[in-house]
Amino acid sequence: MPKLKETVFLEKRQHILMCARHVFALHGYEATTIKDILIASGISNGALFVYFKSKREILLSIVDENLGLFCKRIDEIADSSHEMEREEAFVMLLDLVRQISLGAGRAMSLHVWSAAMVDEVIKAHLQMHFQRILGAITRLLANLHKEGKLAKSVKVNKAAHGLFAFFIPGYIIQLLFFSAMEPRAYMDAHRDLW
Repeated sequence: MPKLKETVFLEKRQHILMCARHVFALHGYEATTIKDILIASGISNGALFVYFKSKREILLSIVDENLGLFCKRIDEIADSSHEMEREEAFVMLLDLVRQISLGAGRAMSLHVWSAAMVDEVIKAHLQMHFQRILGAITRLLANLHKEGKLAKSVKVNKAAHGLFAFFIPGYIIQLLFFSAMEPRAYMDAHRDLW
């Protein structure tokens, strides 16, 4: 495929994904139809299927983008953890969750989690990304532990699971259903509790 055609293809694909994010956020994944996505993106049925084979494939592409970005950013934070204090690294992670949760596809995570409860393909795809994210969080905590920024008694693998739950579903629920607590305030509230 020539470079210009490839660029146009990728731009159109991104446009469809952005429109689908908005429609999924508005109606939910299950209630959204291909027709809804067609209307939002302004393309024909035949054109859509040049880019995606199904509504599920559109959702999986959104998951790949969102969680791929999330994992990449955690890796970047882990790589630079020697330059920051523990709290700063955690606030950066929470801020990332905030950006993704309140961005273009507001509450996409809830729609994806719901779809994963009834669709094994979506569930397996989500689990694959969660394993990558958990690995990145584990690496971040291992770096902080090695640098003496975590107590020696911290079990890194167990702590990574706790941090995953604290940062991803816990903070997303806070952001979407309650007054949006800033990342540092959210972290401080949990630290005060424990």
